Amino acid sequence: MASPGRLICIFILLAIELLSVVADLQGPRSKNLYVKDTKVHHGRSLTFNRDSFVEGGPINGYNIESQLERFKRASTHDGEIISVVNSLNDSHQQLTVHWAGKGSDVFVCLARDSTLGRGRPSSVFISYDYGTTFENKTHFFSLQDQSGDYANVDKFYNHPKYNTHYVFKDSTNRAIYTTADHGKNFEMIKLKFHPTYICFNKEEPLTFLAYDKIDPQKKLWVTKDFGSTWTLVQENVKAYFWSNLPGEKQLLYVVREEPTGSSTVLSSPSYFQDEELTKVVLRDVEDFEVREDFMFATKKAGEKNLDLYISHKRKPFVKAVFNSETNNLKYHVVEVSDGKVFVAVDHDSDGQVNLYVSDRATEDGMLFTLSLPKILCFFPNNTWKVSWLNGVTDEPFADFHKVEGLRGIYIASQISNISVPGVRPEDLTTVITFDMGGEWRPLKPPKVDNEGRPINCSMADGCSLHLFQRFNQLYPITRSVPILSSKSAPGLIMATGIIGESLKGQPGVFFSRDAGLTWNQVLKGHNFFNFGDHGGVLVAVSYSKFSGTTRKLFYSTDEGETWNSYEFYKDDLRIYGLITEQGKNTTIFTVIGSVKGHHEWHIVKVDLRNAFSYPCTKDDYKYWSPSSEDGPKMPCLLGKKEVFLRRISHSNCYNGRDFDRPVKTENCECDAEDFQCDDGFERDPVFHQCIRLKSLSFDPYAVPASCRPGQMYNRTKGYVKIPGDSCEGGYETRFLPDRLPCPFKEKKEFMLAVQWGKILRFELENNKIQVLSVENRKHAVAVEFDLRNNCVYWDDIMDHVIRRQCISDGKELPETLVATDVGSIGGMALDWVSNLLFFVDAMRPTIEVIRIDTNRLGWMRRTILNSTVLSEPRGIAVHPMQGYVFWTDWSPGDASVSRANLDGSDVCKLFTEPLVDLPNGITVDHIAERIYWVDAASICSSDLDGKMFRKVISNDGQGFYPFAVAVFKDNLYWDDWDQHAIYMADKDLGIGITAIAENLTALLDLKIFAHGVQEGENSCSRKPSPCPYICVGMPRGGHRCLCPDSMVEGPDGGCLCAGGEKSYDNGTCPAHVTCNDQQFTCANGRCISKQWVCNMDDDCYDGSDEAACPNATCLPVEFSCGKHCIPMMYRCDGYTDCADGSDESDCKNDTCESWQFTCQNKNCILRAGVCDGKDDCQDNSDEVNCTSTTNTTTTTPIPFLPTVSAMNPVESNSINLVTLTFDKNATINV
Repeated sequence: MASPGRLICIFILLAIELLSVVADLQGPRSKNLYVKDTKVHHGRSLTFNRDSFVEGGPINGYNIESQLERFKRASTHDGEIISVVNSLNDSHQQLTVHWAGKGSDVFVCLARDSTLGRGRPSSVFISYDYGTTFENKTHFFSLQDQSGDYANVDKFYNHPKYNTHYVFKDSTNRAIYTTADHGKNFEMIKLKFHPTYICFNKEEPLTFLAYDKIDPQKKLWVTKDFGSTWTLVQENVKAYFWSNLPGEKQLLYVVREEPTGSSTVLSSPSYFQDEELTKVVLRDVEDFEVREDFMFATKKAGEKNLDLYISHKRKPFVKAVFNSETNNLKYHVVEVSDGKVFVAVDHDSDGQVNLYVSDRATEDGMLFTLSLPKILCFFPNNTWKVSWLNGVTDEPFADFHKVEGLRGIYIASQISNISVPGVRPEDLTTVITFDMGGEWRPLKPPKVDNEGRPINCSMADGCSLHLFQRFNQLYPITRSVPILSSKSAPGLIMATGIIGESLKGQPGVFFSRDAGLTWNQVLKGHNFFNFGDHGGVLVAVSYSKFSGTTRKLFYSTDEGETWNSYEFYKDDLRIYGLITEQGKNTTIFTVIGSVKGHHEWHIVKVDLRNAFSYPCTKDDYKYWSPSSEDGPKMPCLLGKKEVFLRRISHSNCYNGRDFDRPVKTENCECDAEDFQCDDGFERDPVFHQCIRLKSLSFDPYAVPASCRPGQMYNRTKGYVKIPGDSCEGGYETRFLPDRLPCPFKEKKEFMLAVQWGKILRFELENNKIQVLSVENRKHAVAVEFDLRNNCVYWDDIMDHVIRRQCISDGKELPETLVATDVGSIGGMALDWVSNLLFFVDAMRPTIEVIRIDTNRLGWMRRTILNSTVLSEPRGIAVHPMQGYVFWTDWSPGDASVSRANLDGSDVCKLFTEPLVDLPNGITVDHIAERIYWVDAASICSSDLDGKMFRKVISNDGQGFYPFAVAVFKDNLYWDDWDQHAIYMADKDLGIGITAIAENLTALLDLKIFAHGVQEGENSCSRKPSPCPYICVGMPRGGHRCLCPDSMVEGPDGGCLCAGGEKSYDNGTCPAHVTCNDQQFTCANGRCISKQWVCNMDDDCYDGSDEAACPNATCLPVEFSCGKHCIPMMYRCDGYTDCADGSDESDCKNDTCESWQFTCQNKNCILRAGVCDGKDDCQDNSDEVNCTSTTNTTTTTPIPFLPTVSAMNPVESNSINLVTLTFDKNATINV
């Protein structure tokens, strides 16, 4: 019975591995650090393996003469498509094929046995006409000794710059063969050491390094004359690397093992021949690697922890800081490009490998944020120690593909189940990112298959497209081809994949022409595939695991929409690969195969040039860049995006090998990826938001000590623009610092809170509480404050008005701003930029706005949203600079948190049930650019677009019913209706919950005010104002002019009076205007709504709307003020509610109700106001003989008034009814 290892060999028919031609990657490997080579080289080598147990037939014995026989060659012409088949008459196990590089028609083949001890030499074949003919060069590789044997070349190297120069090595026989003319002539050189690895100096054609791994002293040698003479560089070498930076000297880095067992990194520009030029870079390192501009090193940081250190452009090494509390055991740098570093970190050796992306460098090191948890990353003999992977590869790998030709797009495999020992296809899913790893998402599956039949796959049910990468390339059952993308074909991706819930299923070939946004199935089953002609032609050849053979090649010249077949040979071949030159610019493809039944390498050249009708002209191209209106945001890098000239897919024209694709760059609009965290902030690993480091002692929001009155300073929002980023506009105001004026004097930070019947002022510094001395505020629910003018705004839900009291000099009287068409005000929000007050009317229901810089009562009033959008609106908040209004709605079965532009347009429900239940108060954090709102038993937050949602505080138990919420700097504040207290906590994490005020019943609205709170500008800030009536800011820096409800918008966008008449210069309408049927004509000619007549307010400004009004007929539970009614409970309560004061006359002998307290001055107050530390009686009699300053809760309920539905229509007109619902279980009707 075959051993498990033998079975693995039987299953693996093919291993296509991209072997670098730069020897530093083939040198000694690090133990705990692996850095993937992400640089595209000038040429490449592809190695193909066959297995005799599958092929059948014996391996040819050692017979050099038979290998030198003339090739068997056949050519085919089919519709002018030409193919040439070359039989190499060679049956070695392994064939390596290498292109000499761009612009060259030379490629080299090395045939050898990968299994040691077979006893026959290797063979070398070279083509100088792109594979049409081959020359056998094996006779050049004689060992030139008495044995007469030939070399067993194990590898060859091509100079990265001077591609005529090759070095072939036979490490076993300590010989190298050099050529400087593409193999037309060779020189054999015997060495005194084993050339295990070779590495060219890319700037010098005759200089290269050779490393002897077999020597116990691990010596590194250098030659400067193409191998003729050698100089010892260093001994005890663990690794070595070239470093070439523009404008800098070339350096050679060596990792040397010291006698103590530690390792030292050394550098030298002179191959360590001049000790004075030798520098110690790092000591006591575990591993060291160099890639492009970066250097990486690891050091021990405990028994089971390694620290990673990074240097960019030879600057000092800094520690990589990962936002993880677990150990870091191994590192795999999967991508280094565009200034970003992606690192996969093995935390526990059990498959838990997370992918991190570099954020920025600080004094503490280079910060990395979590990009993708549970990425598939394999470390030999460490990850899944019992996995089959350890039997098929000794190289670390990660399933991570950079989409070539475009920046910021990557595809990765993620493990869905790491509890199993090892990993299987059913444990893997595929995700893609379009923003440098900021957000990963599943791949959108196609709707139909390649035959047009519907595909039943819903992403909502967990079904998506999954693509094969390195894992499936190694997997014995699949042996698939990795994902294919190319710089020469930007936006085109081809891959083997499966539609379903994981990578287990029936495979097919899938193609995307828009960088991974959408996908089409183009073929079924396993296929080799490739691009050509800069993406103008797609080519595929099918294969199967065991006995499958073919003679057909499929090609498409319209990006996979239609496919044609072509027979390239008279007989079927077993296919090992389909390849083309590195740049994928040519129409020539090479098929690697073997005859059926007896292994013999065949190389098939197919030229598809004549599959095209004509050479492309300028009319066959258009500019293209990946874009998505309803999908993910496409990437920009440092504020720029690339726009490519690409052939129109249905133009059957030929680009040509030398086609130079024009690329334009355009500045992008600013967004989150253009900013990094400011000092004192770190990126949240889950939401990728910059949050303040609370452990730091300094306050990043503090006014600078150097800030003098008259000057301005920047207050951070936690972000700074990435150096070199050129983005413009967009959402930059969400991240750029606020520009604030230096205060003339210190402004105290305070909170205003509404307690039923009072407006309380809290000093945040010392929690000192005082009752705000304003008149007529006994029925307030909502509150606002204008810091610039020192004015407080509040509503009165009984009188149905909105009032204002300016308290700058103590001389101004209270003003009524809105007194008509008011139902039940639930919240207010001040737009300090445009001098507007937004308010929510829950009863009508509407969101409206009024100008607050005019003394004309109710004149500049506009309804923004009405019942077509609103049902039971509650809280409201505005963001004048971003142009948004946010509100909550309790609509039964349709509760929501919503956003609209300030003019009421572009309504968007950000959150709905079940994510929200009973949302109430809402606020904007202008520093972090987020919203916060309270729900039935939680406080939640998101960014302004409804993304990055989080529950900051959640309590599903009893006794947590927040009503209103406010945010200031690092803290979150809310009042709790059930706990009768005001609390604060950390706004990001919800920790540190502290009661700052207690024993406060009936708490309602709550807001915070301080220096810098009401600052900022928008386009309405210009002087003079761009709008004659109402100006509101709009997103992206715009504005819109609105007309008051009493006017209409004219055809030119201006505001017209009723009847289409123009207003006077002062904004008033002509008196001769004829009022319509819905309006009342005032004595002065003004038109007002008929609903405003006899409402006890002078809406006409001449009293004519109130002149002939009859006295109101009041209900038994009401008191008559003459022309209107008030609830009987307002009678003799110490407050004047009737205009003539009749409700407070003759009160001395009245008796208070059972639910009221009788003051010494005979006033009646709510029992809840007794012994609460405040003078509610206005003679302090309610605070006498109190044992403690605590509220008492009355056991006698406040009587309920009859509902409107219980009255006839005439009677109901005089009823003032409002319902305040504070939670699911407590309702107060007044």
